[in-house]
Amino acid sequence: MLKLSQEIRMQQKLDFRMIQSLKLLPLNTIQLTQRINEELEQNPMLQAEEKPEASEEQKKNTSDESGQVKTTDNNTSDSGDFTEAEWLKYMEDGFSNDYRVRQEYDPNIEERESIHTYMYTMSDHLTEQLGISVNSEYDREIGEFIIGSLNDDGFLENSDEDIAQDLDVPVKDVNRLIDVIQHFDPPGIAARDLRECLLLQLEDRNMKGTIAWYIIADQFEQFTKRKNRDILKALQVNEDQFRDAMDDLSTLSPRPGAIFNDTGNMAIIPDIVVEKIEGTYIVMLNDRYVPQLTISSQYRRLLDKKAGTAPETRKYLVDKLNSARWFINSIEQRRSTILRVSNAIVERQEAFLDHGIAHLRPMTLQDIADQIGVAISTVQRVTTGKYMQTPQGVYEMKYFFTQRIATSNGTEDMSAKSVKDRLSKLIESENPQKPLSDQKITDILNGEGISISRRAIAKYRDELQIPPARLRKQL
Repeated sequence: MLKLSQEIRMQQKLDFRMIQSLKLLPLNTIQLTQRINEELEQNPMLQAEEKPEASEEQKKNTSDESGQVKTTDNNTSDSGDFTEAEWLKYMEDGFSNDYRVRQEYDPNIEERESIHTYMYTMSDHLTEQLGISVNSEYDREIGEFIIGSLNDDGFLENSDEDIAQDLDVPVKDVNRLIDVIQHFDPPGIAARDLRECLLLQLEDRNMKGTIAWYIIADQFEQFTKRKNRDILKALQVNEDQFRDAMDDLSTLSPRPGAIFNDTGNMAIIPDIVVEKIEGTYIVMLNDRYVPQLTISSQYRRLLDKKAGTAPETRKYLVDKLNSARWFINSIEQRRSTILRVSNAIVERQEAFLDHGIAHLRPMTLQDIADQIGVAISTVQRVTTGKYMQTPQGVYEMKYFFTQRIATSNGTEDMSAKSVKDRLSKLIESENPQKPLSDQKITDILNGEGISISRRAIAKYRDELQIPPARLRKQL
């Protein structure tokens, strides 16, 4: 028997304006420019200024204004929409249409044309698939974090446990979302290593259980060392079968994310610029090529009482005026959040900025989130796909986040990237006739106070694409 009941429940729900702010946050400078141009086409109340400085006519018309919308009605909050009557009241009080996004401007910088090219990224491609694959905000947040943890080749850099710890969620939920993403296009994405990447691609081709599958699943070490005879003997197949299987394997991609990285000849435009001025690091947002938005004076005049605008048109313009105001506020909020995150990163990584990678401190997304008081997903959105220009070079913002390696000599823990750098330098300076084994490197680092296992050294060496000692030996 059907039974009806009533209950009162509180539920947190984002309105469209908050969603708009969240969508702007992950965009880099080029993508933001594209998004602004799209909004300019759709909203007649918005207009872009071509020059960073206002014209003489605008200066004359707005000489007594600050260039921002000011609230004069105590009953109107800054976070709410304005009614037609309120907008009319603002214009009667001398409302300025010169409401723009604050930007860093250096008159000595050479003028360049704004870039309006949108690059479809791997993150865009995977996030779109995530949106139609999960239903809950909980799963979406974990999925977006996993996607943000992929390197340029499409491999998952962080362990399942590290991701679970950063998000404070069960490891089983991270495992579940990784499995979901691993079945996205392109095949092999979000694999933890090359073996898993190739197996995912074979599974996508319905080749599970074939000879090619068993070569990777059971004989991967022999496959990487090209010990073909050992594979033939272990799998008990003939040479023709083995050759066919190897032909199938040759069509797989060892770097599934590389199809989105056709940027070898393209200059990277840093989103953040860090400079040391009089002994202090200054963080600046590189947004001077982003169009400056103002409220269109032409369309604004149509809201004047004396304009005789039809009620339907007036309502349309008020809606567009509210939309323009929220869009500009969202850009300003994006700017403020990026600067807060960037300042927190610079504050923690001053030693790296002064001396280089050997002094890169271990740091997690949660560290920055706690420091500036935002959600970890916010830091994830800010740091994905954006670049920071520093005295040490241009780095993707995700580069500064790395796991902790304990030290046994009482000094501060080291970052994994610093250990990789030390490993690389040890191998560069080794005797090519007597190359250092993984165990010897482990002993050297342990002697320097770095607590690390031989297995971790082998993993880091593989990530650096450095062959083992026996293949580095020169006669």
